[in-house]
Amino acid sequence: MSGTGPIGPVVKVAVVQAAPCLLDLDAGVEKAIALIDQAGKAGARLINFPEIWLPGYPWWIWLNPPAINMQYVAPYMNNSIVAGSKHDHALRAAARRNNIHVVIGVSERAGGSLYMAQWHYGPEGEVISRRRKLKPTHVERSVFGEGDGSDMIVTQTDFGRVGALCCWEHLQPLSKYALFSQDEQIHCAAWPAFSLYAKLSKAFSPEVSVNVNQIYAVEGQCFVLSSCSVIDQAIYDTLVQNELHQKFLEVGGGYSRIFGPNGAEFGENLPPDREGLVVADIDLGLISHSKSAADPAGHYARADALALMHNRNPRRPVIGFGEATRKVADALPKGAEPAEALEAAE
Repeated sequence: MSGTGPIGPVVKVAVVQAAPCLLDLDAGVEKAIALIDQAGKAGARLINFPEIWLPGYPWWIWLNPPAINMQYVAPYMNNSIVAGSKHDHALRAAARRNNIHVVIGVSERAGGSLYMAQWHYGPEGEVISRRRKLKPTHVERSVFGEGDGSDMIVTQTDFGRVGALCCWEHLQPLSKYALFSQDEQIHCAAWPAFSLYAKLSKAFSPEVSVNVNQIYAVEGQCFVLSSCSVIDQAIYDTLVQNELHQKFLEVGGGYSRIFGPNGAEFGENLPPDREGLVVADIDLGLISHSKSAADPAGHYARADALALMHNRNPRRPVIGFGEATRKVADALPKGAEPAEALEAAE
């Protein structure tokens, strides 16, 4: 801290550390709403959830060969959330009731495809953004499709500029720079539990993963709200079916953290196996101190030597136009969001 009191504005934020209700969207939404209510009662103005917290991260893709994992395909698809659905509206209502921003990691179902998404609701229940992970990592690509350049966004809120990335997107220098260049002030980082391969690969360890979030805060001179799932006993018992699995996955793995622009930690951390919220008051005025020393997309940049090309256009497989497109849009189920192709044509 500066030693002279808050510079402002000061914002109370909450970061989730909790086990998902694996493969149970109804129960997961109910649990998410309870956590949103808890954050609202604590006075938080923003709450951040882990990666694909609804309906839970598909840890089995790291444990089994594809043939074994076919048993999970239909249940996971059926429990992935759809934009405009009753589950979507229930989350929006919780945000509105608590007058809070909600950033939640979901498996987004769109047609026959799934995407690793982070949905941002505003305090009036409005949809601020629905971003998708630009490139799923390794075996995640056996389940999820890709996002595009329009997903690399920072949005203005009533208290500051908010961006988000999932998991190993934080190891992509260009993705980070795309958000830094948009004057990101609060970064919502979404992660699964840090108990997969934790003792087998240092890159998967809690130490490395936590440090990645801390470095992001220092590199971007922003606050990082890093939200992490927990592997509880129920999830462990579902997934661990042999001795080899026991070496790959452990109970716990929760390492939610809040970092400031100089790398300092905020809030009271929870033990790795405990569920709850990490809550803290963050002073956005502290960002100016760090920016004065190193603004990577501003005075500390050398655009004449190094520059990033960012294609912000949505990538659509079909762009419709004309009367036929309007008829397709009119045929959408009630409550569905407008067809992207129609939006592009207009």
